[in-house]
Amino acid sequence: MKTKILSGYSSFILIILFICGCTNEPDNIAISSDGVKIVFNQQGKGNPAIIFVHGWSNPKKIWDDQVAHFSQKYRAIAIDLPGSGESGNNRANWTMEAFGEDVATVINKLNLKQVVLVGFSMGAAVIPETAKLLPEKVLGLVLVDNIQDIEMKFPPEMIGFMDSLMMDLVTNMTNEKLVAHGFYKKNQEATFKRLFLMYDGVSQVGWKESLQGYCKWINENCTESFKQLKVPVIAINSNMEPTNIESFRKYVPSFQAKIMTDVGHLVFWDNPEEFNRLLEESIQEFLEK
Repeated sequence: MKTKILSGYSSFILIILFICGCTNEPDNIAISSDGVKIVFNQQGKGNPAIIFVHGWSNPKKIWDDQVAHFSQKYRAIAIDLPGSGESGNNRANWTMEAFGEDVATVINKLNLKQVVLVGFSMGAAVIPETAKLLPEKVLGLVLVDNIQDIEMKFPPEMIGFMDSLMMDLVTNMTNEKLVAHGFYKKNQEATFKRLFLMYDGVSQVGWKESLQGYCKWINENCTESFKQLKVPVIAINSNMEPTNIESFRKYVPSFQAKIMTDVGHLVFWDNPEEFNRLLEESIQEFLEK
């Protein structure tokens, strides 16, 4: 009788463990508040954690070289925002605020205590929304080649033009178009091939909506979101478009800009050594504050 009770008890424990194992999220997946799967990669163990957020329609793979480099010293994490890469696209709300919450969800899942947020292109609009949610964890923000003029607004006709232009670039991608629009300057054939493979055959669900969400955030929320931040902000920009430092300092008095020359929008592909140096310099400045 005692043996049967012990056997039944053991079976019960095994069932509970099996159920818990099935319901736990994998180590590289978080679930957003609206039920979307968020996939991320992480390497390294150092502190602080460096969170890399890609731009519009990019996957996290765009940061592979930086993750490999910075993971030698820090914990480096690259996230696929919903609608990109391996993450889900079953979402109705494609706003910068929702993306910011997605990044915060990953940070909280990993129980990170100190993070530096690095946002490229549209990702530069996402990370201030994350910082607003986690002010006690964020050491600083690095904006990568976006928001050169914090007070710039998109007129309605420009939003329509951007929609058609950007969707054409990713749907009918050619090296000539990408170079003409300033996406990169160096190693053009290899860079195009690398980008093409990232985009080939992927779903575009949510891309138009997130582009509209980005434009809406720039027009309605940008200055106020940065004004609310209590952490330092540094930009690493190309010199293709002038960075209005004085304008930015109206909202973030300590704002700095580090300008890279002879590079396209993909500054960290065109000159990875210089970009990595500037990012490391920025991380150290955050740590000293």
